This record gives sequence, structure tokens and C-alpha cells, in this order.
Amino acid sequence: AVAIDEFQYPNSYQGVFPVKVNHNRAVISSLIQSGYQDRFGVEVGSKAELCLALTLDLHPEALIVCNGFKDRDYLELAFHASGHGTRILIIVENPIEVDDILRLTERHGHSVLLGFRARLQTEGSGRWQESTGDRGKFGLSTMEMVEGMERLDAKGCLSSLVCLHLHIGSQVSHSLNLKESVREAARLYAALSEHAPELAYLDIGGGLGVDYDGSATATDWSINYSLEEYARDAVYFVKDICDRANVKPPTILSESGRALTAHHAVCVVSSTRVVGDHIVRDYSRFETEQHHVAELRGLLEETTFENSRETLHDSRLMFEELLEAFKLGLASLHDRAVGECLYRDIRVCVLRLDEDASDNDPDLIKLKESLIPKHICNFSVFMSAPDSWAVQQPFPVAPITKLHDPGRRPATIGDITCDSDGKLERFVGDGETVRSVHLHTERDPGPYHIGIFLLGAYQDVLGDYHNLFGTVDEGIIQINGVDAFTIIDSSEGSSVEHSLSQFGFQPDQMMRAFNRRIDRDRNVEDIQAFKGAFLRILHGSTYLKP
Repeated sequence: AVAIDEFQYPNSYQGVFPVKVNHNRAVISSLIQSGYQDRFGVEVGSKAELCLALTLDLHPEALIVCNGFKDRDYLELAFHASGHGTRILIIVENPIEVDDILRLTERHGHSVLLGFRARLQTEGSGRWQESTGDRGKFGLSTMEMVEGMERLDAKGCLSSLVCLHLHIGSQVSHSLNLKESVREAARLYAALSEHAPELAYLDIGGGLGVDYDGSATATDWSINYSLEEYARDAVYFVKDICDRANVKPPTILSESGRALTAHHAVCVVSSTRVVGDHIVRDYSRFETEQHHVAELRGLLEETTFENSRETLHDSRLMFEELLEAFKLGLASLHDRAVGECLYRDIRVCVLRLDEDASDNDPDLIKLKESLIPKHICNFSVFMSAPDSWAVQQPFPVAPITKLHDPGRRPATIGDITCDSDGKLERFVGDGETVRSVHLHTERDPGPYHIGIFLLGAYQDVLGDYHNLFGTVDEGIIQINGVDAFTIIDSSEGSSVEHSLSQFGFQPDQMMRAFNRRIDRDRNVEDIQAFKGAFLRILHGSTYLKP
């Protein structure tokens, strides 16, 4: 609105929310309600999402933008909705859809609003830039748009074409890519207007990014522009090019999803234990004469700043020889146990002596990472933060418990799945991505809670049932001012039986199979205890109990 006023833009803006980013009803309803007076609509990319959209309380002039590949049923429902007064805008993604739409227009006796998705030459930037430009799987070439207009005109339906659509990918990191895409799209819009007189909308798609790592740079997980710059560029370039072409500037649409929803969600996880040999152990009570162990003990006692690097190399060689001796039966279990402790203490000693160099030396950085303890937390990365695993996306992480207390030290986070990839090892540092986060490792009695932030875009949608861990308990909270909030709703996470049912294991069938396993010769109390344990887990949460 500020940019429209500044540049005296003679038309308006309408937003639509791409529901693929977050299907949570509370999220979608909040956006629709807060944007109602601005005719805020939704964008859908599948039949299921179209059904979802048709149940929303939208403003009468709000749009439902239909993207994605479409079959006859998808188009049929869109035509019915249009006939009943809903403002449906079907975006043509490939040439075949034009013929399908023409057949339905003839059958239903009425047209529907149409848009062409242009395959721009301008590419996006950042993690998803290769999905755009000539390599993109969606969109029409210039020739395909020309041919599409000819087929619409031949059937008397060219007046249905009201929109030009584009999309240059998600999380666009560089402002230049946004500027170039809008310029190219505005020029295309002006050129198409000469042949499609009812053209009235320019949909500049999504791509508005989020500064996940705080660096404000054109890197994968940040952006080098502001929301104000994004809006000013869109309004200025569209107006400037349309004015030069003597074409009325269009209503500008955008489909920002990540930027609207990323900040709203936080996953609070509880640490169940800390692993990693961070505790100083007393191993002096074990008497061992094994010569590798004696050598390691001597190296530890004689380590100084001057010989620390040499000691590190010698200790590694000595420890590897000790492991070989153990495999050959030449070293005992106690020898190996004491040797492991000595080798760890040597590495810790070297790091402390050479602390200034440890942040720049690759060997010492790797050494430091090998000694970092890990909080095992009661959640599944694959369900609650899948992009941290799938595309190595960093999310801000901070302790909720004892946030301002001293005593924090570098640590990482692991989940409770039995997968080595179930971990967080990329964190937001001071404007950069780092390999650890500062948490308390000396535990007090009671729960220790950690927050994983900016999870509101895509994470719930992409989450899977790895190890059958389902959704977590959820609360919908409305912020009222600076220091007040209202709990709007809450829900329990997936039960074990619900997670199992997703994969064909129905509870009634499972109970019959379980009952066949029971040994009827056991006493009644034992049978009841066995069945009780089974049912308690079946009806309970997939996650660990406190």
C-alpha cells in the first residue's frame, strides 16, 4: 500500500496464500480473516487443496488461484465453483490444459477466469534456483502462449484470459533476480495486452524469502533485500513498463507463503539425556601395565602448548595401535576403557591449550566437533523439522529453560529416531551458519526445554512418519500485545494406533493378531498385564513419556 501510494500506481494489490506451505486450518483461517477487507485469497495446486479452499469464508472478490497439473476432475470442480459465484482463476501450466478448458467451457455453457503461466528466462537465486528458467517443469513458452491465445480466440473465449502468472522459485535470496523477473514479466504482460484485451492481473508468484540465519545476505538461507524493497520494485517496474507501452497497469497478485508463515511456529522439545563423553571420569583405580596405555598416560602428563600438535598426532597413532591390540587379544577390556579416557583427555587438553587457533585450524575444528556433547530430545527431525535433514536448512535454536543462566557450552541436538540422520548439526550463529548451539549440559532435576524456531513454512506439510513417530501435541496461541496471549486451541499428537493406521495396520485387526499371540496357559494376572502394556502403548503417544 505504501509503494502504491508513493508511485501513484493506478490499480491495486491482492494477495493469495499458497496453502501447500501450511495446511493447518488455524493458520489459513487467521490469514483469511486478517486479510478479509483486502480481498485476500488462496492458491491451490491439487484437487485436495481445491476442496479445502471451497470451504473457506473468503471475501466475495477474493480469488482462488488454481495452479499445478490438472486432470478433468480438477477442472470440472473449478468450473462448477465458478458457476456458483466463486472467483476461480485457473492458471494454464501446459498447452494440453487449453483444450480441456475449452471442452468444459462448451459443456458448462460458461467460461472461467484464465491465466497463462510464463516460463521466464530469468532464473531465481538460492537453494531452488535450478527449478526455474528453461529447466522449470511448469509454464508456457512464448510460442505456446501465442498458440494458446489463438485457440482461445478461435472458440470465442479469448476474453477469459485475464492474468499472466510467473514464479521464479522459493526463497529467492537476491534482489536482482526479483527485479529482473518482474521486469521481464511486466514486459510480457504489456505485449500480451495487445492481443488479450481483458488482461487485468499480473501474478508475480512467490519466492519472497526469509532471513533464517540473520546474515541479510544473498545466500541459501537468507535474503539481501527488505519487504519494502520487494514491494517497491514490484510496483515501480510494473508501472514504468506499462506506462511506456501505454497499457493500463494491472492488479498485482502475489503468492507469498514462506514469508507469511515461517515465523509463526516454534517446536518446543525436551531433552531426555545428554550423550558424549563430556563427564570427567576417574579411571585411576584401574591398574594396567599395557604399554600403549602407559604411553598415552605419559603423553597427557607431558602435554604443553609448545608440543600440543605433536602430542595430538602421537596420541592418535597410539590409540589406533591400542585398538588393534585389543582386536588381536593383546589388550584387555580395562586397557581399552582407560585408553579411550586418556585419548579423550589429551584431545580436550590440546583444545584448551590452543583455544585461539581452534576456530581457524581445520584439524582443530574437526577435533572440537568430535568432542561436542549431544542433547537427545523427545521429537523426530523427520516429522517436525524435515528440511534440516532434507536440504540442510538451519533453523534458529535456543534454550527455553535457563535461557539467561550461565554455564552454556557448545552442543548439538539428536532426536529419538533410530536413524543417524535424525539430528540438528547446522545452527544459526552471529549472522552465519555454525555447527553447534550453546546449551546447558550439566543437568538439573526437571525438564530442560529447547525451542526450534521459524518452522511455520512447509515443515508440518513435509513431515513423515519415520519410525512411526507422528505429529506432536500442538497449541494455537494468539499474541495479544507485548506480554499477553490467549490459547485458542490445543490438540494431542498422533497416537500409536493412528500412526499405524496410516500404513494399513488397523487397530481391530491388530488386536485379533495380538490375542492369538497370548499364551493362554499363563496366569490371568500375567495375561492382563501383557495386554494392558500393549493397549497402553497402542492408545498412547508415539513419543517418550516424561
